[in-house]
Amino acid sequence: MKIKASLVVLFIIIGFRLSAQNRYMVFFTDKSNSSYSVNAPSAFLSQRAIERRQKQNIPILENDLPVNQSYIDALNNLGIEAIHRSKWFNGVLVEMQPASINLVQALTFVERVEYVAPGQIPAGNAGGSENNSKLDNGGATDFQNSMLGIDQMHNEGFEGQGMLIGVFDGGFQNMSQIGALQPLITSNRILAQKNYVTNSTNIENTESHGTRVLSILAADQPNVYVGAAPAASYILCVTEASGEYRVEEYNWLFAAEMADSTGIDIINTSLGYSVFDDATMSYTYSDMDGQTAVITKASNIAATKGIALINSAGNEGSKVWRFITAPSDSENVLSVGAVDASGFRAGFSSFGPSADNRIKPDVSALGQGTAVITASGNIAFQNGTSFSGPVLAGFATCLWQAFPDLNNLELLNLIRQSAHQFDNPDNELGYGIPNYRRAYELAFMPEPLENEVLAYPNPTSDNFINLVFPDGFLSESVEVSLIDVNGRQLNSFKIESQLSNSRIQIDLTNRIAGIYILKIEGQRTSFKKKIIKY
Repeated sequence: MKIKASLVVLFIIIGFRLSAQNRYMVFFTDKSNSSYSVNAPSAFLSQRAIERRQKQNIPILENDLPVNQSYIDALNNLGIEAIHRSKWFNGVLVEMQPASINLVQALTFVERVEYVAPGQIPAGNAGGSENNSKLDNGGATDFQNSMLGIDQMHNEGFEGQGMLIGVFDGGFQNMSQIGALQPLITSNRILAQKNYVTNSTNIENTESHGTRVLSILAADQPNVYVGAAPAASYILCVTEASGEYRVEEYNWLFAAEMADSTGIDIINTSLGYSVFDDATMSYTYSDMDGQTAVITKASNIAATKGIALINSAGNEGSKVWRFITAPSDSENVLSVGAVDASGFRAGFSSFGPSADNRIKPDVSALGQGTAVITASGNIAFQNGTSFSGPVLAGFATCLWQAFPDLNNLELLNLIRQSAHQFDNPDNELGYGIPNYRRAYELAFMPEPLENEVLAYPNPTSDNFINLVFPDGFLSESVEVSLIDVNGRQLNSFKIESQLSNSRIQIDLTNRIAGIYILKIEGQRTSFKKKIIKY
């Protein structure tokens, strides 16, 4: 009996080894014979995603097309299932035995196969059981918000309304149980959620890092804890696993593509990659050149789709690595360092420059003693660029809401220019700590055509604003439109050509306080002028 039992155990072990599977990316050579077309984008992009591209004059490209289904079917015929797909990289994540690699690489439409993680997709786990405790730290976020002028934006009505933010992290433990996040949940402003680690929709796992990050952005409990963009909508994705393998970079890619298709405006990532558990996957500092890391390449593509990318610089400042991590090395990503309450660099905050000698981090925000809400529902004050990043992402969201005519890269440049050491940047704080009032002044600096037309009083607390055109300016008829920050036309009228009486009064009687855009358009004249009503 002992011999028989031993043989059974031996066969089980041998069978397990023969069937052991790992995770791989399979990349395809093309998208030939696709059933999709760039001329019919509504088949694979949401209307919001299409409008973002149209607004920023971004064309629909082949890398927007989904992966060729016939190639996926061919893998299925080999018993290999596609777990996640990437249209930008034209590939799929699969599980398969190492012995199948040569079989897959022999397919004519397969460009290459890349090993990205050991083992199979991990099973999902249930959320934690921490109780929600009463929040009793009044105004906990006042300091971190006021450091950037977020409180002023909120007072002017810019709290992220109409904006869509993606938060990619390790997990959102107890998110649905936290009182300060209930307004986000009950108003149905979580538009999508996905766990790319377990290939499920369960994002409330036992990891609380994402919960804390989300609270900095979205929590809304007046006089207790108010996030930086409490009125925005959100897409929440789990991309970070317990082990450190390159598959996590691909998880981020899959999440970014889903968010793009949904119509995301801003992606906040409080993660960074340099060294992995498998040393063959690790990067060196020379790889932090804005072009090499998988997640950096993915970020560069995301930026071409009009998405604003905010990423924590990393907590390597006092460690051997010391420098920023990917994707913060990308020139298209706003990398955020951490400062303390006095505005000095937090000791853990990663240094720049990038490997190709660009200023990094780009900007900095409070990351030492940042107020967060933990998975237990309590307010805590914690350290990390993981927390300075979402403070800045909320700032960027509200600023973009205030100035919707900006494209994603113009927005990031405006944030850099508004920072306190823009004229003398370094590789500790980058361009420094951004400020809303400074950004506001920069955004209102007159353009050449705008400078010819006077709008006063501006800003105004009255119910009107005057437009004064220089003599002879109105030699043609022009259309004047009043547009709100969401791009909606509120009023429109025509001014016939005239050489005199060039003072026009715009009625603001029924308009709430906020920023508006006057669009003046004729056959030879077309420009916009920003005005504000208090």
